[in-house]
Amino acid sequence: MKTATIRDVQHHLSKVLCWVAQGEEVQITRRSRTVAKLVPSRDAQAVELPDFAARARAIWGDSPGGKSLSSIIVDDREERL
Repeated sequence: MKTATIRDVQHHLSKVLCWVAQGEEVQITRRSRTVAKLVPSRDAQAVELPDFAARARAIWGDSPGGKSLSSIIVDDREERL
């Protein structure tokens, strides 16, 4: 179990939350006394991002008309405006 002071949490919240996301329990202390405990959520699951490259290949094939994928996306977005 990791320990962080209230000041640590105020100034480095993202680091403390990374610990929790990795499964660590974090005790939060004030003047060397534990005032709270952060624990990982039971509902927390690893977020799985879609495979954007595979999706683009499925739509445009391996060679999307000689253009880079980023320029195709920009063109597509401009058409929607």
